[in-house]
Amino acid sequence: MLKDINSPDDIKKLDVKQLGQLCAEIRQVLTDTVLETGGHLASNLGVVELTVALHYVFDRADKIVWDVGHQSYVHKILTGRLSLFNTLRQQDGLSGFPRTEESEYDFFNTGHASTAISSALGIACARDIKGEDYNVIAVVGDGALTGGLAYEGLNNVGETHMLIIVNDNNMSISENVGSATLNMSKIRVGSYDKNKEKLKKFLLKIPLLGRPVYRFLRWCKRQVKMSYGENSYFDKFDIKYIGVIDGNDVSDLVYYLRKIRNNVKKPTVLHIVTKKGNGYKPAEDNPEKFHSVSKGASGALSSDTAGSTLVSLAQSDNRICAVTAAMQDAVGLKSFKELFQDRCYDVGIAEEHAVTFAAGLAANGMKPYVMIYSTFLQRAFDQIQHDVALQSLPVTFLIDRSGLVGSDGATHQGLYDISYLTCIPSMTVWAPATYTQLQQMIEMSQSFGKPLAIRYGRTLSDRQLNFGGRWQVLSKGAKVHLLAVGANMLEVALEVGERIKDVEVVNVTTVQPLDDQYLNSIEDGAVVVTLEENMLHGGFGSLVNGYFENRDVKVLNFAVDKTVVAHASISQQIRDCGLDSESVAEAIESIL
Repeated sequence: MLKDINSPDDIKKLDVKQLGQLCAEIRQVLTDTVLETGGHLASNLGVVELTVALHYVFDRADKIVWDVGHQSYVHKILTGRLSLFNTLRQQDGLSGFPRTEESEYDFFNTGHASTAISSALGIACARDIKGEDYNVIAVVGDGALTGGLAYEGLNNVGETHMLIIVNDNNMSISENVGSATLNMSKIRVGSYDKNKEKLKKFLLKIPLLGRPVYRFLRWCKRQVKMSYGENSYFDKFDIKYIGVIDGNDVSDLVYYLRKIRNNVKKPTVLHIVTKKGNGYKPAEDNPEKFHSVSKGASGALSSDTAGSTLVSLAQSDNRICAVTAAMQDAVGLKSFKELFQDRCYDVGIAEEHAVTFAAGLAANGMKPYVMIYSTFLQRAFDQIQHDVALQSLPVTFLIDRSGLVGSDGATHQGLYDISYLTCIPSMTVWAPATYTQLQQMIEMSQSFGKPLAIRYGRTLSDRQLNFGGRWQVLSKGAKVHLLAVGANMLEVALEVGERIKDVEVVNVTTVQPLDDQYLNSIEDGAVVVTLEENMLHGGFGSLVNGYFENRDVKVLNFAVDKTVVAHASISQQIRDCGLDSESVAEAIESIL
């Protein structure tokens, strides 16, 4: 059946009774493909029925905005991209997130949480200004409702006609936390507990009368929800609320979506409950593990080192606290949470709050560590500058996934943190190249006493290099000084050093402040080459350029220059950005 679906128009040719079989086929393709390519599995398995129902009910002109977008794989399959699905997250293949460049059905690019309500509202208001007529739907996970931007959007919906589908699975990446999800839990009752299933099974066993009685009761339930469904959670925004609906029952979803499309002309929330990982038992049993499946073998991770080091320090220092934003396990805090529950804070998808909250902890004598991916921390720049740096508070930022991130692609690249951190005068920025250096940096941070950022990629080098607060010279030379930031660039620099004689390879462990002692030792007439996984503008190379602006020293900068880095393997991205050893060596040889 699925092989004949080339667009949503083909889905509409099916009878509602056939949609269950279509969902089963999609679920099989999802499981087989994502386990091979890597990607977000559990979240997509949970929204199969919802996605099928949306495309069955709504039309080509209608606009669907997927919050985050990591759950849009089924949407891609149903909108003419099935034949390309095996290229998911691979270079020149399908993105793991909605991309307007890929399809007319991807109306808005997404990748970070809590944005869909605001963007869908803008789309709907533009529609009304232009006098157009179509539906706008925002599909929002309950985890996204822990982010403040979602509420800013809700607060401005007013009378704008749009549909907000709250996909409630009690998970973002880690289990959802906070009062917002507790409020959602209060209405996640009744129709979805075990008693409903018991009643259904009982009725269906009764000959002749059982099935009609069950259908009648379900009809009554639907009428009550459509006519009288209210919830104070959304009532405060004057938004019509319908729920709670079984989000893994495709026929129920089609019923409610049709009713809303045809009869409701005010802003509406449809609250559905789905099961993350639905239909694939390993993902059902461990949705966090299968939230994102990695391609290939897994080894040591930087997050493991960061987490274990923090645990070790916290055992003898009760000032140490950990703060993260809905990514507790992903940043290495699982053991810390188990051992120090009263000092581990998962604030939900609320990076701005995480940083200012940590500033408050620091102002009152605690030693907070904010552990967030680079791409997500950029959402809290104002709080870093205003609430931490201006007061010179001892908050340490452990910034995971810095640099190139591979198959997650453009929305998740950690290519901006050097630029947005080093423009803050009081911020110290360290960059370990090895696991040992990361451990030593975290240990030194305990008594650092000022704002500190430690940036590192998903994996680091196993080389036995220590951190002593200054740059390390790994091979001596006088003519070319190759300054490398981070593990990947250090390996590139060492390869260049093997190819070109008289190259001095330097492991740059402190990005800000610069190692003045080393830079002063460079003689006039020398060539200085900087290597970094960051944007060229405002990066480490810019700092070095400024240092030598009045010296007779030629500086070459290698970084990401004026381009958006799409999904591919990290090694492919390094080559595409001209950061590989061959490109660097050729550039150096051309000026020698």
